[in-house]
Amino acid sequence: MTKSDVSGILPAHVLRRYFEEGLLSTEQPLDADQIQPASLDLRLGQKAYRVRASFLPGLENTVQDRLDELALHEISLEDGAVLETGCVYIIPLLESL
Repeated sequence: MTKSDVSGILPAHVLRRYFEEGLLSTEQPLDADQIQPASLDLRLGQKAYRVRASFLPGLENTVQDRLDELALHEISLEDGAVLETGCVYIIPLLESL
């Protein structure tokens, strides 16, 4: 069985190892309680982009390319923010693959 054939949860010790090995990364150090027994709490980045609707970037573009074209507003989340219900936002995460 290969890794791609395996499904299920990742226990906390595997999540920690993935961060140590660089399979998972973060822009800021992990919070002490961020890794749970079988999950990882993801954190929002410092900006939110309001867009009219969800979209796929396509083969020729990155998400950032499309955001440059489609973003209606860029909202700072550094000091907290209230996001409107019924609106679509793209928010980069601090954690990534």
